[in-house]
Amino acid sequence: MDNANLWTRRANSSKLSLSMSGTDGKDGARVDMPRSSIKRFGPDSSHGRSNPFNAVSPMSTGVSSPSINASSAFGLGSGAFASFGTPKSEVKTPGEKRDPSAEQEDAIRAKEMAQASMSGPGEHPLKSTWIVWYRPPTPKYSDYEKSTVPLASISSVESFWAVYSHLKRPSLLPTVSDYHIFKKGIRPVWEDEANKRGGKWIVRLKKGVADRYWEDLLLAMVGDQFAEAGDEVCGAVLSVRGGEDVLSVWTRIDGGRNIKIRETIKRLLAFPLDTNIIWKSHDDSIAQRSAIDQARHEKATSSANPGTHLGSERRRAGHDDSEKAS
Repeated sequence: MDNANLWTRRANSSKLSLSMSGTDGKDGARVDMPRSSIKRFGPDSSHGRSNPFNAVSPMSTGVSSPSINASSAFGLGSGAFASFGTPKSEVKTPGEKRDPSAEQEDAIRAKEMAQASMSGPGEHPLKSTWIVWYRPPTPKYSDYEKSTVPLASISSVESFWAVYSHLKRPSLLPTVSDYHIFKKGIRPVWEDEANKRGGKWIVRLKKGVADRYWEDLLLAMVGDQFAEAGDEVCGAVLSVRGGEDVLSVWTRIDGGRNIKIRETIKRLLAFPLDTNIIWKSHDDSIAQRSAIDQARHEKATSSANPGTHLGSERRRAGHDDSEKAS
């Protein structure tokens, strides 16, 4: 297959769809089941058990379409969540008055339903619990960690689909925003104890393909498809930028297992053979940021004290002249 076809097989990336296969239900009705994960990952997980992603459809998790209170029911806010298609105004019968206590009961009921969907009986637990984070567009020099907010916790196949189906696709996010998914207890910053001795594998994507690759990577990570190297994977980031999107997988160490992680990324995401996957240690990232911060500080200081800067330049010039005279 040539590279062009592989990179453009989903022309309309804003409408991401999961591959489905049909089976007959008890009443003869047609039931859709996902087959994309079977095709990519096979019927079994890396730890020898049946892969639950092959048996659970995002449309059969028992999670009803969220109400207007759905985002608050998850405790998430609405920044990265898609529009749920609820009417702008509630239809009321003539003379009907809304009881405030009834509204509170509705909110409580919605929250209870959301909690039940996240931790109901008979769910398929994941090997690790994952936290989804979102960073909206922010001023250039704002604190990165403070502007990155957690959206949801994922601990089962069912809770993954409940959250993922309500998140906006990367192609619908504003420019200079980021999705993060990290194992519970790991902050999505270089300085975190689990991250600081490691680094990240970086892939730069042309516009239009991020939706598919982000979905494939999420399924591979939460579905434990990195095998024994999965313990070294901390999380992943999808950065939406002006002319490209950047996908990165963060690792715990800077060692030999990172090569296996890179090869696993290539295989599971089916990148073209000439795809360039670059390694960058978090130490290098921290040093680069420190240099930028220092240059910015010096520029701000010189702007605030132009006389001091001019005087230092004059002293330097005088020193150079005296050296020439001697």
